[in-house]
Order: sequence, then C-alpha cells, then structure tokens
Amino acid sequence: MSQVFIARERFEFSNGAIGWRPGGPFDCLGPWAKVNKCPIHGTDLRLTCYATGYADTYFSIPAVTRYKGKRIKGYLTTDQDGGAEFRPYIDQKQRLN
Repeated sequence: MSQVFIARERFEFSNGAIGWRPGGPFDCLGPWAKVNKCPIHGTDLRLTCYATGYADTYFSIPAVTRYKGKRIKGYLTTDQDGGAEFRPYIDQKQRLN
C-alpha cells in the first residue's frame, strides 16, 4: 500500500480525524489525500486511510487502509456530523475481523 497523493496541509475534521491535502493551485482533492485517526464505519477502529484516486461521485473518494497486515479497500466520505469516515466495500468487511 503506497500513498498516491502528496499530503502537505493539515485539516482537522469535527470527529477528531486529521486530514491532509496536497495544497497548491490545482488541489481538487481537498483534505482527503491522507486521513489519520479515521473512524472505520461499523467498528470502533481508527486507522490511517489513503485516497487511491479522485472522487468518483460527489460524496465518495476511493481509498484504502491496512489492518492486521490486510489491505482493505473502500471509500472515504463524511459522517452525519461532517467528520471523515472510511467505509469498506461489502466484500472487504470480513477482513476487519
């Protein structure tokens, strides 16, 4: 798992997650390049997640994280309070156990 986007400028979400944005005049990714302490939907885990591509819809960004040596694919989105949240794809949820 390697980081795809540069993460230079810090941004803190309302739920305590720390997002990093590339910065500069062509930053179209925002604070989603790397998210530290990101809550994982459906668990009590907080992991570091990395964007793997640009937003594929208005509200989701393809992403990946690692847990117990396993690569977990999913997407980054916001929770109901505006904080960052990682949601694993349905076929990846068993890797969180």
